[in-house]
Amino acid sequence: MNTSSLRRAVAATAVCAAGLAAGLAGTLAAIPSADAGTSGHRAGHPVRTDLGYKATVYGTKVIVDGVELRNAKEAFAQQQCTRVAGRQVVKNSTLTIPDNELVHVSAASSRTNTYLEDGVHGVRGISTIGDLTLGGEFQGVATPTLSLQGLTSTADSFRKKDGTFGHQETFTFDGLHIGNLPEQIPQELQDLLDVLGSTTGDVASQVIQLLSDTTGNQIEIPGLGSIGLGGVRSGRVGPHSASSETYALRLLVNATGHDTVITLGRARTTIAEPVPAGVFHSRAMGLEMFGGNDLLRLGGLQEQSIPCQGTQGQVRHHRIADVSVLGGLVDLTDIHYALRGDQKANGSARGFVSSTIGSLKVPSLGLVIDGIRSKVTLRKPQDTTKVERTIRTGLAKITLNGEEVALPEPGQQVDLGDGNILEYRIVKQNRLGAEVKAFRLTLRDLIPGGSVLEVGWAGGHIVPN
Repeated sequence: MNTSSLRRAVAATAVCAAGLAAGLAGTLAAIPSADAGTSGHRAGHPVRTDLGYKATVYGTKVIVDGVELRNAKEAFAQQQCTRVAGRQVVKNSTLTIPDNELVHVSAASSRTNTYLEDGVHGVRGISTIGDLTLGGEFQGVATPTLSLQGLTSTADSFRKKDGTFGHQETFTFDGLHIGNLPEQIPQELQDLLDVLGSTTGDVASQVIQLLSDTTGNQIEIPGLGSIGLGGVRSGRVGPHSASSETYALRLLVNATGHDTVITLGRARTTIAEPVPAGVFHSRAMGLEMFGGNDLLRLGGLQEQSIPCQGTQGQVRHHRIADVSVLGGLVDLTDIHYALRGDQKANGSARGFVSSTIGSLKVPSLGLVIDGIRSKVTLRKPQDTTKVERTIRTGLAKITLNGEEVALPEPGQQVDLGDGNILEYRIVKQNRLGAEVKAFRLTLRDLIPGGSVLEVGWAGGHIVPN
């Protein structure tokens, strides 16, 4: 990424406010059990059940010149794994992207709630976008325009009265209009215009079907960008679980010379049984990066987590071969996450989360760190909520400009020169589990305003509710 593109990415986040929604507070003693006469239970009254619920909903996600702006994930409502029905998370926000006057989004709203209604247990996620307009005039030249009104995505996962599981997804919008087009347009775009001009049938479903049948799931809008699918509406049902996910539209605006990708309306929910010991809160993640005087947040590297109910003792693996961050300012190779969770009917549970990275390189500093390892192992005995945990980290080798650097002890800082610092093994823990980062790099001049890289995340908790 060149300097102007990087500065644009940093600037874009300055006005994009986002927050990670926290679940409603409650103690084990204060929340009644679902088997204590709740057949007429109202959806908004918290009650502990024998199920695990999880939901993630966002209104918009933005990528500028290939960089995901994680703190520009607007209206981001996350329901972390919970056993409690009657919990709700709501987030509202408005997205603005400076230096790109071709993107205008009105208020977005995301909502997740766990519920128990007439004997049906479920978790529902809803994303709503009021109005969105792309295009207009750029440097005195009129571009094509795309306007979208009232986009709503809903994902619902539930367990019915008879004990079987189900799911339901809906994706609708009130209007989609594309205008100010040149005389010559691709046939696929003409097909889309024909669908939008139709007065019969479900236009939203027809648009989704057309995009699904198009090569690459996207249609070019000459002079503006493209419209496509950012995900696939789907659901799965098993004997003990259900999941639901709705479409997200993917809009690309490149008329300014800088690719701005906006993903809209993603909702995901899951429900599963049994959860006698509680639910797993976990994460395996390769990298989180902050920079530009705290305006830029990016990374994650396909973050993974243990399902609420665990993995039934199976170890789940996720591998990424190579990652280049900010156009090669930071490179990582051979990323591997491993996760396992298991719980028993007597209320005991155990599991682990690990993150390993073959190497991390910062070419501008001549810095190479090999063999990065983090692991958190969990064990919860029966008849207690306290979780025993073991934390392990490791580094195989550090070289700076070809010279080997002595490996640090846990908590020790290494001065890399020019104001650059490596801090080894960052731990945060409580009675329910722990989270560890293999190391933190504070780099003064990697990007304007400095940056912090937290590398090799592994964390796990076993939560009663």
